[in-house]
Amino acid sequence: MKICIVQCPSNSNLNENLNTAKSVLINASKKQCDLVVFPELYLSGYLLDENIRTNAVDLKHYAIKSLQETCRQHKIACVIGFPRKNSCDLFNSSCFIDKDGKIVGVYDKTHLFGDEKLYFTAGQELKTFETSLGIVGLLICYDIEFPEPSRTLALPGADMIVCISANMKPYYNLHKKFIEIRALENTIPIIYCNYIGKNQQFSFVGKSNIINNKGKNICRYSKNKKIICGNLLKEAIDDKNIIYVNNLRPELYR
Repeated sequence: MKICIVQCPSNSNLNENLNTAKSVLINASKKQCDLVVFPELYLSGYLLDENIRTNAVDLKHYAIKSLQETCRQHKIACVIGFPRKNSCDLFNSSCFIDKDGKIVGVYDKTHLFGDEKLYFTAGQELKTFETSLGIVGLLICYDIEFPEPSRTLALPGADMIVCISANMKPYYNLHKKFIEIRALENTIPIIYCNYIGKNQQFSFVGKSNIINNKGKNICRYSKNKKIICGNLLKEAIDDKNIIYVNNLRPELYR
């Protein structure tokens, strides 16, 4: 499976971000990529101000429909972050659009960081989704800093976790450590996509990567590259002692 991770920054202009995303999808398809992953709140830009509400969309919005059509035409899947509105609430969301253009999964961030609580309602569910690329779990940024969300997705048999992020200074190396640990402790690959660059509020630290099911990095961590591509290959695990999910004692945990 060939994966394209998009580290490039976005801004507060939804249409510009949409057009960039579509262009990346088309180019990635030409390079035989199977999946393109964009960062947290990519369509709106990660700015915690009224821009979030202005650029909020629902799943019937033209931006989402346009991404679906691009994926369908070019037979490529994507995961993208955006502020999602419904009749009452605003969510920090991620959705998986499959190669046929259908939305197979939507996840609302369950662990809100800092001032996100002033704008978003926390999601209430962690679940996996059946996709053409296997069973996928979605997480967003701060979620990866807690062991429970990744474990909750791994236990039902997720083949991979896709975590999109807007990790910034001064939390420079936290996610670099956490994604390796989460992959290792659950023996599950993690695809991690973060922004690079600066906006009016934050300085983002990049460090996107693909971590395989043994906790090894497949792509080289980078603070500078806008596009990172890598092949996700699972390794055989012969030592049953390090398949930790098979050796749990849930009766002891509270």
